[in-house]
Amino acid sequence: MLGTPRSARYEGLPRVVFADPEIAAVGMTAAQAHDTGIEVASTEVSLPEAIARPWTYETDPRGTLGLLADQRRKVLIGAWAVAPLASEWIHPAALAIRAQIPLDILRDQVQQFPTYSEAYLAGLELLDA
Repeated sequence: MLGTPRSARYEGLPRVVFADPEIAAVGMTAAQAHDTGIEVASTEVSLPEAIARPWTYETDPRGTLGLLADQRRKVLIGAWAVAPLASEWIHPAALAIRAQIPLDILRDQVQQFPTYSEAYLAGLELLDA
């Protein structure tokens, strides 16, 4: 587009609905994965239960983060969040999906504390993949 050739890859493009709370997703849904024959593991975590200080952001903490992994390849293939600022913290999942970062590396990554991003570690630890 700006004189630099690039091939299009769409598996890591985040999608956001700017509502209250925000709704963000990236990658495949469980139905899409099933339709392509991928055996999945999934989990969804409650943010007030998963992060250390949810009240840092609001007086009534709310939201969820969901993760979808390919059981065979042990990589993240989908993620979704319904929470404040979800548009901002869906990006680590987008990068992980596009780069096919192994789940073990994602589990070993230190998340910023205290932030919504720390919910990734809680979700990754629950994934049975």
